Amino acid sequence: MENKNELSERELLSALAEGQRRSLRHARITTIVCLIIAALLVLLALITIPRAASALDRLDNTLTNLEGAMGTIDKLEDTLATMDGAVEQLDGFIEDVGALGDAATQLGELDINTLNKGIQDISQIDFKTLNQGIKDLADVIQPLAKFANLFN
Repeated sequence: MENKNELSERELLSALAEGQRRSLRHARITTIVCLIIAALLVLLALITIPRAASALDRLDNTLTNLEGAMGTIDKLEDTLATMDGAVEQLDGFIEDVGALGDAATQLGELDINTLNKGIQDISQIDFKTLNQGIKDLADVIQPLAKFANLFN
């Protein structure tokens, strides 16, 4: 009778050891999949963030140039408000108009080029590949979630 009890205890220990091996194998697989997903997310961030930051910097430069132009326009308005028909004031007005024209020309050249560069940077983002990457990530996570739910 002791041999039967001993044998069943050995079978029980063997079954427990096999279950532990399976759990360890599943944990390793889960860890590897999580590391791959984390690496993909970091890679995606490293690709997308610099392009977006560059586009935002160019947009900021454009807005700064627009503020300078608004300052010139404000100066012109002040000149017009104080003008009482005197020749000296008329000469100042003509100079301000010339400065405004020069500033507007420079601003137009700078802003259009800067804006075009910003739009080109945004248009270079491959949204189709980005969407496919997100879909692939969802496809990988869904079976992993089902797999993890089996152990809960």
